Amino acid sequence: MRTQAIAALIGIVGAVFVTSGCAPLIVGGAAVTAGATVSTMTDRRSAGAVVNDTVLEKRVAWEISQALGKSIDSHITVTAYNGKVLLTGEVATEQGKEIAGRTASQSLDVGSVVNELAVLENVGMMQRMSDSSLATKVRSRLVGTEDVYLSQMKVVVDRGIVYLMGIVTPQENDLALAVAARTSGVMKVISVCDVMSAERIAKRLRDIQAQNSASQTEAQ
Repeated sequence: MRTQAIAALIGIVGAVFVTSGCAPLIVGGAAVTAGATVSTMTDRRSAGAVVNDTVLEKRVAWEISQALGKSIDSHITVTAYNGKVLLTGEVATEQGKEIAGRTASQSLDVGSVVNELAVLENVGMMQRMSDSSLATKVRSRLVGTEDVYLSQMKVVVDRGIVYLMGIVTPQENDLALAVAARTSGVMKVISVCDVMSAERIAKRLRDIQAQNSASQTEAQ
């Protein structure tokens, strides 16, 4: 059963949209041994990784804009999770796509890059607004789904394509993919999550908690 905090979040995000369609699913992470559910009270990233992801999104976006200059038209969204960088949006040329991917991969503290840029003209404002609305729908449905935890993933939408990023178990990944695919307006769903066993995630949480305790002790 959801906690009161989750119930409140559902009210803030909005109503859950129930649909019957199902969009194509693409899994970008390699699933490992399945396991039981794990605690979601602690972020599966370290505090340093959470801060670093925020910095990466801003810095990589700026570095790409500088590398492309004004000669190559583009609209690029940079999303980071635990050092993995996802590039979505549009760029005018194949060369521009290659430059963007290479620039991101060479940026400080970037672990890996998933380059999902489409070589297209920039889509219009109406499509951007539609994508924003669709992202809200998908997040709402994930919040309202048992055993899927939005706090452990990011949702990005470009041209009706939904991208999921996070650190999840195989079961969580499959369920999140299915929930997103059944959302009206979704053209395709792509998971670029790091998929790990519940046991491995539980160990990550223990390590993070130990690091936090050590940091608190040093600060005293």
